[in-house]
Amino acid sequence: MSSRILLLEDEVVLADTILLSLKKLGYVCMHASSLKDAREHLKKNRFDILILDRNLPDGEGTRLLKDPNRGDAMSLILSSKSSVAEKVEGLNYGADDYLPKPFSYLELSARLQALERRRPVVEISKEVWVSDESTLSIQTPRGKIELTPLEFKFLTYLIARKNTIVSKSRLLHEVWGFTFLPKTRTVDYVITNLRKRIEIEPESPKHLLTVRGAGVKFVP
Repeated sequence: MSSRILLLEDEVVLADTILLSLKKLGYVCMHASSLKDAREHLKKNRFDILILDRNLPDGEGTRLLKDPNRGDAMSLILSSKSSVAEKVEGLNYGADDYLPKPFSYLELSARLQALERRRPVVEISKEVWVSDESTLSIQTPRGKIELTPLEFKFLTYLIARKNTIVSKSRLLHEVWGFTFLPKTRTVDYVITNLRKRIEIEPESPKHLLTVRGAGVKFVP
C-alpha cells in the first residue's frame, strides 16, 4: 500500500512540482498551503509522512510536529532555512529529517524511502476486533489501539451488532445515556476520530460506515 504524504508548502508552483513528482513515485499526496489547512487535513486523515516548509503565512511549519492529530507520521522539513543552526533547530523541534532548499528530487526520493524504512512496523493480529475491557483496547487492522472509555463503549457496542445499521438516536440514548435527543454532531465527531485509528484508508472506510438517513454500521 502506498504511503500517504501531507505536503505543507505555501509556494504554489513549487508545491505543484513536488506533488507531481511524489505521485509519479507512487505516493498518495495531499497539499496544504497554511498551518490552518494542514491541521484540518490532520483532523480528517491519517498520514505516514509529513513534508513541512517552515516559513508559512500563519506561522512556523514545525508547529505541526506537536499537533495532537499527527499520529505516528514521520516528518521531513523542506526549507530555505539552511544554516547548520537552523537545521539543528528544526531537528530539535522533533523532525525526523531536514532537507534544505534548493534540493534534488533524487535526494528527496531517497530521504522519503529512508523515512519509510524507519517507520515502526505494526504487528497485526489475525484476531482483529478482539477487545480488552481492562485496558480499553481493541485489536484492529492497524494493530492494537487504546481508546477513551466513551470510544471503547461506542466501538464495542457497534462490534456486538456487526452488519446491523444502528440509528444515531439509539447510539445517543444507549451509549451516551441521553434521555432526550439534542441536536448534536457528537456521533459524527467520534466516528471521524475512530476512522483515523482503525481504518487503513480513513477516507474510504471499510469497517465504520455511515448510512445516510439511517445510522451507523460496523462491518468486520
